[in-house]
Amino acid sequence: MESIIINLSDSKPLYIQIYEHIRNGIINGDYRKNEPLPSIRGLAKALSVSKITVEKAYDQLCSEGYIVGRERSRYYVAELSELTFFRPESVKSKKTPDTLDSKKAYIFDFASGEMDSEGFDFALWRRYMGRAFSDVPRLMKYGDPSGEAELRREIAKYLNHSRGVVTEPSNIIVGANTQVLIAQLCTLLNAEKDIIAFENPGFKNGRRIFTDYGYKVLPISSENEGIDIDELKKSSAKAAYVSPSHQFPTGHIMPAPKRLALLKWAAESGAYVIEDDYDSEFRYYGNPIPAMKGMDTKDRVIYVGSFSKIIPPSIRISYMVLPENLLNAFKERISHYNQTASATEQLTLALYMADGQLERQIRRLRNIYSEKRRIFISELSRAFGAEGEIHDNGSGLFVIFEVKTDKTKEEIKAAAEKNKIRLSFLSDFYMGNSPEKSGKRLLLYFSSVKASDMEKAANLLKKTVLE
Repeated sequence: MESIIINLSDSKPLYIQIYEHIRNGIINGDYRKNEPLPSIRGLAKALSVSKITVEKAYDQLCSEGYIVGRERSRYYVAELSELTFFRPESVKSKKTPDTLDSKKAYIFDFASGEMDSEGFDFALWRRYMGRAFSDVPRLMKYGDPSGEAELRREIAKYLNHSRGVVTEPSNIIVGANTQVLIAQLCTLLNAEKDIIAFENPGFKNGRRIFTDYGYKVLPISSENEGIDIDELKKSSAKAAYVSPSHQFPTGHIMPAPKRLALLKWAAESGAYVIEDDYDSEFRYYGNPIPAMKGMDTKDRVIYVGSFSKIIPPSIRISYMVLPENLLNAFKERISHYNQTASATEQLTLALYMADGQLERQIRRLRNIYSEKRRIFISELSRAFGAEGEIHDNGSGLFVIFEVKTDKTKEEIKAAAEKNKIRLSFLSDFYMGNSPEKSGKRLLLYFSSVKASDMEKAANLLKKTVLE
C-alpha cells in the first residue's frame, strides 16, 4: 500500500482524507482485492492521528463496500468484480475542458440582446423576493402548472393597459421561457396533419422546436410590412408564427390592414396565429405598437410574451395567452407536468408588478437604450461613413447594418473570431436560400455594450468588416 499523505491545514476532516485516499486507490486499481489494510493502531501511529480517526475512515469504507472486516479486527480490500467497468480511465487519458460553458470570451457580443449590466435594481428585487419567501407553506409546494394566480392576474392587467390585450387570468399560461411554451403548444396541435407557417426570415429557434416535434414548417416570405398574406392563403398551413409589432429579425412593423387580413385568414381557414410579441416594449418614438391580439375578435390568436428583455433572463418567466377553445385541452395536458418557472420568482414578480415597478423598469430601460441607440448609430456612421448603411425603425435592441465590402460572409466571420467579436447576419435567420444582400447585413445588438465603449466597438467592427 502506498503512503497516505494527510494535510493538517486542509479544512477537510482527517478521517475523510484517509477515507478518500484509500477509496480512490481501490477504484483506480492501486490496491488488489483481498489486500490487507494496515491495522487501525498501526495506521494511526504512522499518520500521527488518533485511532478513532482511522476507525471512522474504515467504517465509512466498510459501509460503502470497499473493504471488509475479518478475523482479529483486520480489514481487507473487498472483491469488486464490476469495479474495472467504472474506473475513470477515460478521465486520465482524455483532455477535456474544465467547463461546459461553450460561450467564448468576446470583447463585444453583438449577437445577443443581453441586458445592460446597470439596467436592473437587484437590491430592490431582493426586497420583493424577501416578501415572497415569507410564504413558506406556499413555497413548499410544486405550484400551479398554469402559473401562480397572483402573477397571472398581474400579467392580465399589464397586457390590458400596456399591450391592448383584454384577457382573463385563467387564459394565461406561465412557463420558464418562450421555447418551453412553444414546446407545450406543440403537444396540443396535430403534428401529423398541421403545417406551421413561419415568417422568412424569422425566429429560427421556434422553427426548430416545431420541427423537433414532427411538424412540417413552411417558410413564407416576409415583406417590408410582414408576412406575405397571398402566399399564406395558397398554403394549407394551420398556424402562422409571426412577430407583427417588431418583426424578428428585420424589425419591421406590420400595419393594421395586413393584421386584419391575417386575422381574417385565420378565422376563415380555421387556423391560428401565433403572435410572438418580441421586443415590443422598446419603441423610442411615439407609443409602443399595440399587440395584434387586441384586434382578435374571433379568438384565433395565441399570444406569446416574455419578460426576458425587461428583467434579467436568468429570472426565467414567460407567458402565453390561449384562445378559449384550446384552454381546456391544454390545461388537461399540462396537469401531468410540473411548472417550469420558479414559484418564488413568480410570486416575486407578481409583488413587483403590483407595486408598479415593472412599468418603472420599462421606462428606465427605454431611456437607457434610447441613449445607447443614439450613440451607437452615431459611432457606426462616423466609423463607416459611406461604407455602411443603417436600417432602423426606431425600436428594439438591435439595428440592421448593411456593410459595403468585398469580403464574403465567411471572411467577415473569420475576422470577427480573430478580433473576438460576435456577429450574426440577417441571412442566418432565413430558411432555405437567402437573398445575396442579406449576407452583408449584420444584426447588431447594442443593449449590452457600454455607452463608453461604443466608439471602440464601432472601430473594431470597421476593422473586422473592411480591413
